Order: sequence, then C-alpha cells, then structure tokens
Amino acid sequence: MIRKMGMTTITPQKAMRSDIGVFVTTVRIGDMYLFMYKPKMEETLPYYDVVPLVVPFRKVTGGFYGLNFHYLSPMLRMRLYERMFKVITDDTMTATTRFQLTWKLLDNASRFPGVHACVKHYLYAHVKSRMMKINPADWRKSIMLPLDNFKKKTHNTVWDESRSKI
Repeated sequence: MIRKMGMTTITPQKAMRSDIGVFVTTVRIGDMYLFMYKPKMEETLPYYDVVPLVVPFRKVTGGFYGLNFHYLSPMLRMRLYERMFKVITDDTMTATTRFQLTWKLLDNASRFPGVHACVKHYLYAHVKSRMMKINPADWRKSIMLPLDNFKKKTHNTVWDESRSKI
C-alpha cells in the first residue's frame, strides 16, 4: 500500500493507515515507532516534531528516550541508519529484529555521527495517537518518507542546526 501513496502525496495519516507497521500498546527498546506527539513544554521549545519517527533506547518513568530520525536531513538519516544497522539483533528483518542500542554505545560520536541531534525524551501522556511499530523490513523506506512535521521552524532550519552539532 505504501508504494501506491507516492512520495509527494504521503501524509502521516496515510502512513499510519498503510502496511508499514502495526499498532501496539507497549514500547520495546530497539523497535521503530511512528506516532503523533504534543510535547509537554511546547511553548518553551525552539521547535519540535509532532510526528516523530523514533527508535527508543532507554525507558524512564512515564516515557522513554529515543532517536527521532526526523531531526536529520534525509542523507544524514540514511548515514545514521546504516551505522545503526550494524547493531541489529539479526538480519532476517522480521518482527523480532530490533536495534541493540544503549546510550553508552550511542554516545560514541565517531561511531554514530548525528546521534546527539536526534536524542529526545518522550512522555506517554503526550502521545496523541496510537503508536505504530514499523516493520523492520520497512525501516529503510520509513526513514526516507517526508513525514516530519516541525512546529516553529522549517525542517531545513532544524536540519541545518542538527548538522552544525555533528
């Protein structure tokens, strides 16, 4: 179904009705998720993404920390994904495949350039939709879909700021 949508007409709503994932009620470290989000401190944030595409790497009380690929330009997303692909549980790309991530591993900037720009804290109480777990076989194409939806700044501005942190 995702092929039929076309890159120019895809919206977060269409993506969430597509076959790239399944809706889940729990978050698992190392999986990839797409959801709608309204941050707790939105009025004080310089910008934020209301449709995050996130790989959680640490659970905390009331939420989790994760990597939101949308904070990087498509080229840098792919570069980070390719580096992260080296730490997956298996290369079968089935429902059980996930990234084996820890902050200690991610904090190594030389191994994962760009990672600091996309680390975000998400609170379950501020998730405004069902959470779609992206099928591992669709991770690569999902990170390239134009689903980012930044408030207060354009994605080009966000990507420029992220690039400056690398």
